[in-house]
Parts: sequence; structure tokens; C-alpha cells
Amino acid sequence: MFGQGCTFKDLIMIAFLLFCFLHLTVGQSDDAFAEFDTDDDTIIISEDDNDIEVEPHLDKAEDAKVVENEEDSVLADDIENSDDEDFEGVAPQTKDSKKQELNIVNAPVNVRGRWDDYYLEIIGLIGVLVYALNFYTGKSINNRLANAWFEHHKQILSDNFVIVGDDGVSKEVSEGHLVKESENKFVLWCTGRAGCNGMKIEIKLLRRQDLISVISQLIKPQSDTITITVSLDNDDMDSVVLALLPKKGIKRLQQEIQDLSHFAIERKAEKFGLSSQIGVLAEFGEVANEFLSAPVCKTISENMEIFDSFHFTDYYTGYKIYQENQTETERPKPQKSMIFNYVIPGAGKRTKSSIMYTTEPLLKMTFHLMSKMSKFRLSKDNKMKAEKHRIQVEEEYLKQTHAQRQEAAQARRDERKRLEKEKMQEMDPETQRRYEEREHKKNMRRSGPRVKQLKVKTG
Repeated sequence: MFGQGCTFKDLIMIAFLLFCFLHLTVGQSDDAFAEFDTDDDTIIISEDDNDIEVEPHLDKAEDAKVVENEEDSVLADDIENSDDEDFEGVAPQTKDSKKQELNIVNAPVNVRGRWDDYYLEIIGLIGVLVYALNFYTGKSINNRLANAWFEHHKQILSDNFVIVGDDGVSKEVSEGHLVKESENKFVLWCTGRAGCNGMKIEIKLLRRQDLISVISQLIKPQSDTITITVSLDNDDMDSVVLALLPKKGIKRLQQEIQDLSHFAIERKAEKFGLSSQIGVLAEFGEVANEFLSAPVCKTISENMEIFDSFHFTDYYTGYKIYQENQTETERPKPQKSMIFNYVIPGAGKRTKSSIMYTTEPLLKMTFHLMSKMSKFRLSKDNKMKAEKHRIQVEEEYLKQTHAQRQEAAQARRDERKRLEKEKMQEMDPETQRRYEEREHKKNMRRSGPRVKQLKVKTG
């Protein structure tokens, strides 16, 4: 059970066995108080010699008679030994007076609690144990999968980069570090290659350490993914916008991603021999023909289970949703990037360390496209069109930010006037009059013509 890691079915089986054990224990504990259900004997403690005598229990009729005789004898002794002064103002009791009845209930003392009184606590404890067990097993599975992917692809990464696995912390150059950002996310940094600043590989695994995510995985299965982001220099990439995306969500992504909404046009995927499940977005047909060559399309078609998407752009600023409330100073600077998204096969359930090598063909395709990108240059006509498109986008953005700046300035003026009114309400009439005269003079100076004074020295 614990070789590959405890699965959710194993956790359910453990919880079921614990519940059965609890149910059997509760059934056995019901007989623990059977001895208290029988009639108890009467225990009498003598005050003289502290001896304990046990008398057998009588039935209800005999018990009532014994109690009645004891009351009569005690009452007679009290009357003989008492003085008349003790009963002044009290009517003497007769045999015909109504006697107070004393009911004695023989109830057993509950010296031990019952298991069924702690159902909620026990169920809560079982839940905590199952959650903790799932956390440690899920964490170990994710660590094993990430390290297995790194070991399978370490050689090909070392062949293309000088430094593979830099931790980004130490001052000296270090290699072989797979940075763990969370229990399900691992990052690998690579640098030292001509034609790019660096490459960032993000291994995004399922949240196997979270029990709620494990349950949601049964309802809506998801897969582990790998995202490769390549940062390029200005001289290493021309004006290129190209994306291969799933056909199902291509319209939504084209509207949300900034550069695709401004520059890209949908092309026919069948023209390049690709599956109908993939959509092609490109600014120019020249770019699509150059990068979607026959070897690239063949590799994608043979690995449709693993391939998800890629996006090449010289004007990447992210998604539109992040730019709605941004000012000009907060606007992200356009970056030249190549983004690849791959899927680890197995759909999360059958994902094992032994199948992590399956992404190697797509990783080789990544390096092939990186090399081609650094050498590709647009034709003269398309280059002029691309520059014109980017200038138009900049002008539109400046107009938009100018309107936003005017709205912000008007809001600041309104806020200042509101504060001035609140301040004037707290002043006395004489202070208000002087304050209004001073503000009027300021406004007159601002609205009047500006005259530059020159001082001339004579003599």
C-alpha cells in the first residue's frame, strides 16, 4: 500500500476499518454496566465500630413496612426524651395524622463513560489522521515525480545550457538544484545559451497533499503540467506573434491575452497537417509557415496526449484582466518570450515516475524552435506592417491612460474640495471670512496673466 503511496481508496479503506472497530467496541461496552441493572443490596455503615453490613434487598411491600416501623420507633424515642417546652405552640401528632412517604430509588452510579458518547470526537480524530496520512503520502509522491522528471531530462538540458538548476540564492554558480516553491510546484532555472537570456521550467503537479483536492480529482480529473518560459533578447527575436492553442478555448484566449487580441489572426490548422483539435493564431502567414514546418507538426501530432499549447510573442504583457485598473506607471513592459505548455500523461491517476521520460520529444522540439527563432527575420513589407501595428497599440494605450489620468485628477480635486468644506464647517464666522478671502486671492492669481518681473539695476 505504501510503496507507490497511499491512494484515496486506501485511505477510505483505513477509515472504514477504524469505523468497524469502533462499532464492535461500542457493542461490547454495552454489557459493561449490566451489573448495575440488577437490584442492589442495602449497605449499612455502623457509626460505633465503623463496620459495614450488607443486607439483602427486600421487595417493595416489605421495604415499605420496614421504613414505617423505623419511623414510628424513632418518633416514640424522640417524644419520650424531649421536654414539653420543645413542643410549645405545636399540635401533638397522633397516629391518625398523615405520614410523609419516603421514596428510595436504587440508581447505579455511572463510574465509566460510554464509547457512544464520544462519536463526534472519534470521527474528528479519524478525519485528522486520514488528512495527515494523505498529506505526507501526497507530498512524497510529488517529490518523487518531480525528481524523476529532472533525472530523465538532465542530460538533454546539460547539452543545451551551461548552467542547469541554479538555485538563484548563492553568490557562486551552482547547479543541479530543483527549487521547491510549494508541495506541488517545482522550478528549474537554466542559463548559458546563445540566443536567450534564460529558461524557466515550472513543474506544476496536482495537489496530492490536500485531501479536498484529492476528492475533487475524483469528480473532475486533471493532469500534471509543465510550463517552459524562454526569455529572449531584443536582437534574438523579430516581430513575431504565433500561438498554437486548444481549439476549444481559442476564442476566449484570443480575447483575454493582450498581444493575441491586437495582432493575431486565426489560421487553418489543416493547412499544416495538424489535428482539428488545435487552433492556429498568427500575425502573418510567413511566421506560421516558418515555424510550423513538417518535422514540428509531425512531432506535435505524434504527442497529442502530451502537447497542450505554445505561444511566441515579442509583445507579451499578460492578460487583459490584470490591466483594467493599471496606470501608465504600472503597465508591464512588453517582453519577448516563448511559452510552452505540456501535459504529463496519466491524468493524475496513472502518473508514475517511469513515464516521466515521455516529454523528451517535445523538449527537443522546444530547443529546435528556440534556435530557429534566433535566426528568423521578417520580410521588409511585413516588418513595416508589424511596426505600424505596434505604434497603433501604443497610441491607443496612451489615449486610454490619458483619460484615466484625467479622471484621477478630477477625483483628487473633488476630494480636496470636500475636505475644505468639512474644514470650513468647523471654523467660526470670522475665520471663515478670512479663509474665503485668502482662497479668492489665490484663485485670482492663478486665473490672471502671468507677468515676469525683471529687476533692472541703474547706476
